[in-house]
Amino acid sequence: KAADITGGARGSGRATALAMARRGAHVVIADINEARLAETKSAIESHGVRSLAVRCDVASDADVVALAAEALETMGQVDLVFNNAGVVCRGALEELAIDDWRWQFEINVLGVVRGIKAFLPHMLARGSGYIVNTASVAGLFALTGEGAPYIASKFAVVGLTEALALYVRPRGIGVSVLCPGSVDTNLGETALVVGMTPEREISETAQSATVQGNRLMTPDEVGEILCAGVEQDRFFILPEATHAETLTRRTADWNAFMEDRLAALA
Repeated sequence: KAADITGGARGSGRATALAMARRGAHVVIADINEARLAETKSAIESHGVRSLAVRCDVASDADVVALAAEALETMGQVDLVFNNAGVVCRGALEELAIDDWRWQFEINVLGVVRGIKAFLPHMLARGSGYIVNTASVAGLFALTGEGAPYIASKFAVVGLTEALALYVRPRGIGVSVLCPGSVDTNLGETALVVGMTPEREISETAQSATVQGNRLMTPDEVGEILCAGVEQDRFFILPEATHAETLTRRTADWNAFMEDRLAALA
């Protein structure tokens, strides 16, 4: 098998690439950091598989089209696509510019759409393949008010992936959505933060604690759980069990769940 992973040179993307390599898959990694691409490519190849590293900005139509073309030319076919690249935008809602929201959605949502559009025709022609989109637990319930751009983008990815599954699973193509919680990655390096005072930071932490819990997972944990979920053909892949419990509590009474969260912040 051959896998393509965007955001594949850091964090959970890198961990997934290595987990796939340990399972014998050939791996294409795409990222904007060329130094990390080279290092990760070497780490993948240490497992005795082939690897291709491509500099790719998922906010660029041309970059993603070129990624797919190079991946298919090099590997012959791509069996698994992990649309994993993402960024974080958060801040005071009254201060966030429209361009801030646009940046968030260009990468987190349209980056996923570009990945689907680039590889789906190849999979449909073969009648097989697997697509995994990385969302977040923030795409299942809002973690904080200040995180609205990120949360909105991840809710969009969850809905998009559910629709994708309805569209392509009857045609032989597997689909999963990954919804991790807190993961010890370097996502903060590219984060866009607007108007966050110390008081807002404290409030944001308190809001998140009402649903997020205190578990900080490693990228390697997430990568292994993700690959196991794909092997089991699970649609929702939630690395942290407590989040499924929170969702059950929410769906039992949506309004009471929201009121309880607001009361905890009073």
